[in-house]
Amino acid sequence: MQYEIIQRPSYSALRCVLNKDEEIHAESGAMLAMDATAHITGTMKGGLFQALKRTVLTSESFFVTTITAQSNESEVYLAPRATGDLESIELKGDEYIVQGGSFLAAEPGIETDAKFTGWKGFVSGEGIFMIKARGTGTMFVSSFGGIVHKQIKKGERFIVDNGHIVAFPSSMTYEIRRVGKGIADMVTTGEGLSVEFEGPGTILMQTRNLRTFAETLNPFLRAPHRSQGSGFLGQIFGG
Repeated sequence: MQYEIIQRPSYSALRCVLNKDEEIHAESGAMLAMDATAHITGTMKGGLFQALKRTVLTSESFFVTTITAQSNESEVYLAPRATGDLESIELKGDEYIVQGGSFLAAEPGIETDAKFTGWKGFVSGEGIFMIKARGTGTMFVSSFGGIVHKQIKKGERFIVDNGHIVAFPSSMTYEIRRVGKGIADMVTTGEGLSVEFEGPGTILMQTRNLRTFAETLNPFLRAPHRSQGSGFLGQIFGG
């Protein structure tokens, strides 16, 4: 398979060229366009239980799209849900942890499953489950905003807001923690949970947080019949 990432960095899409019988697995709805000779199917990869677990716990789609080339040089275009960039990650029998919603596609040699990241995430509502990807081949991840690569040296510690993580090697030691010294700091700084990493390894981070962006838009998207009022109280309660 040959591939290139086009329209970078704000509206990135993936262009793949497959030879006969080659295939790529992608998130449901990721197909932008494809050659007329390509064949597309939707399957529950890993069975019913794994498909349910991936959907409920990581916000990924229930069905996985498989696109198979019926002839040589079959062209396929894939695009993520959010506006942002794409990055390729080469796996050689190793394992990566990917934030829910950031997985776009992978070659058949890569398996994905839900990864529990700790009960602290349950308190904040910030993704206590991520995606575990392992195997051999190329994986493609997406971001909301741009992608920043941060290389952490051995023994070095680095803190990343939970909502800005795209992917990192599972070999890295990490711990989910609060920002600041207590609940008061979480409230006054507007930050939730963070992840403290210890090197060596390279973290992929996104420059925007989809959850906080949705919260910013929320007051403008409420239906009129759910309004708390059009006056002063309405402004306080988001009417």
